[in-house]
Amino acid sequence: MMTSRRQMLAMAGGTILAGAMGGRARAATPLSLPAGLQLWTVKEELAKDFEGTLRALKAIGYQRVETAGLLGKTPAQFKAALDAAGLDAFSSHYSLGDLMTDTEAKLTAVREVGVKFCMASSPYVPRPMATDKPWVNAMADAMTLADWRMNAEAMNRIGAVAESVGVKFGYHNHAAEFVAYDGVEAYAEMVRMTDPELVDLELDLGWVAIAGYDPAEMLTRYKDRVSLLHVKDMRTRERTPGVIATDQQSVPVGQGSIDWPAVFRAAQGGKVQGYFIEQEPPFAHPPLEGLRDSLAYLKSIA
Repeated sequence: MMTSRRQMLAMAGGTILAGAMGGRARAATPLSLPAGLQLWTVKEELAKDFEGTLRALKAIGYQRVETAGLLGKTPAQFKAALDAAGLDAFSSHYSLGDLMTDTEAKLTAVREVGVKFCMASSPYVPRPMATDKPWVNAMADAMTLADWRMNAEAMNRIGAVAESVGVKFGYHNHAAEFVAYDGVEAYAEMVRMTDPELVDLELDLGWVAIAGYDPAEMLTRYKDRVSLLHVKDMRTRERTPGVIATDQQSVPVGQGSIDWPAVFRAAQGGKVQGYFIEQEPPFAHPPLEGLRDSLAYLKSIA
């Protein structure tokens, strides 16, 4: 009983000390930015218990979220639930295909949730994709250089509407964008064709690695265009530039093959305003556990 009591007192003392230190120790994260996550990671949990999952995310230490649809809620309902949990909706996702219709209405809806950015989560693919391949590989195979250029033109139009309703618009990559079409890398071509005043970039560092490139180098290359980051770790042994790896597995941050200290050094002095931890199924660990471990790792390297 004596040992148990000492342990309990020690735990209580630690809690008091943490409270006395305020949020300073807990808030120490890379780039001194609030810890964010992409809600797609916990979409199954949100479907079962929306408000409870948001509270759990806050308890882990997250402060910002990036939405992935409104999950059947109105903008007012979504915002109220986030406010109640103490979370800030900083960014949102819609596919580019979705944003090509009813553009102003969709951008206005996410603005009412409180977001500063609306990112196109994936390109518009104008033809059917193979169903017997991983989605990213099937997307790469279905696209042409002309298709990627058409997407870039659509981004400029959507970016102009976004500016008119008071949100920033941008594009979130997967791995297919780093494949070459007719000798031209799709991502580089879209960056060239899009107006930097209208189209920001959200660089998904995990998919950059799956495409065979070094995430820190890619971030350095587009430092003047990247406003947001997806902090997604991937475990892969393959690394051939422009070739989508076949052994891709999403894991908690710090447990994959990405050099995260190098990534955050590369982000220094750039225009990055936020980052969102994300994992993709199949999960190596339960999502909330993976999100806890990911945030603990980021704090350890801050």
